[in-house]
Amino acid sequence: MEVVVAKGMVSCHAWDPERWWSNPVRILVAVVHYWDPEGSGLHGSLRPNPRPRIEAFQQQLLALQRMGARQAQLNIQTMAADPANSQLQHTIDIKVITDGVHHVLDRLDPPYRGLFQMVVTEPSTPKHLGFEAQRFLASRLDEGYDQFAYFEDDLIVLDPWFFRKIEWFRSQAGDGCVVFPHRIELAPEPHSVDRFFIDGPMPDPDLRRILPNPEAAIGAAWLGGMMYFESPRNPHSGCFVLSRNQLYHWTQQPHWQDGDCSWVSPLESAATLGITKTFRLFKPVMAQGSWLEIQHWGTNFHCLLGDRVALPVVQTFAASEVISEESTADQEPN
Repeated sequence: MEVVVAKGMVSCHAWDPERWWSNPVRILVAVVHYWDPEGSGLHGSLRPNPRPRIEAFQQQLLALQRMGARQAQLNIQTMAADPANSQLQHTIDIKVITDGVHHVLDRLDPPYRGLFQMVVTEPSTPKHLGFEAQRFLASRLDEGYDQFAYFEDDLIVLDPWFFRKIEWFRSQAGDGCVVFPHRIELAPEPHSVDRFFIDGPMPDPDLRRILPNPEAAIGAAWLGGMMYFESPRNPHSGCFVLSRNQLYHWTQQPHWQDGDCSWVSPLESAATLGITKTFRLFKPVMAQGSWLEIQHWGTNFHCLLGDRVALPVVQTFAASEVISEESTADQEPN
């Protein structure tokens, strides 16, 4: 049964699947992947140990695989696994953009090797692979995909509604608007910061170079409340998801594939700069940040807490108060 909230009361209606989505979303995902064991060591892709890159990419693949058609519900009456979750399933084609040489794809654990196809390109430098991913996505515009996604190879989608939310935002705000997720890192054990949003506010001069005219905040009704979106204080997410119309519109702009690497580096520019030149860019306001988020594998940023990054004083104080109250509650009365 479908439950509809109307004027503060709950009424019941027969479930009508046609009122929702009748077909899975077809998504083409281009993953930018590079690993050089003889690199500088500055990033995980440039370090000699391949295992972190393998683990990150395998977790990315596994998360996307779990959003496909292989979902089931235990039918206790028949002791069978019945199809389930059909309207939150997607048809996802994963293409891994590489230079054909510097990668860990031949080192993956066997269950993961059939979940993607490698696309060999010839970037001008390894950091320009993202521009090759852009070009690849555009080359598939006429193949019937609903969404076109660009991911760096260490981003993990945990929310089954991730792609539906992005489509919902576009339906509310229009094709001229794009929403980016917040990247997060998760503490591997209980910590004073369990969920760490890693793309926080940039220095204003740096931000204005990429977003000179920040958009006014917008809002839309969502599940009985309001969701608010703002011009990001840091536009980078390492990914983007566009509709077919949006990607086509981008390809028609004079700056399409202009090779502009003026923001941070070619890697960040490929993921972010072209989007900011073409669309009105938004992220969920930080008070509602987890509405659209994506996990950055590992703890490269989280491990800075308490060292180069100060711990949140307010949260630490609140935690100590709770511990103090709990300790007091456990004491025997005099």
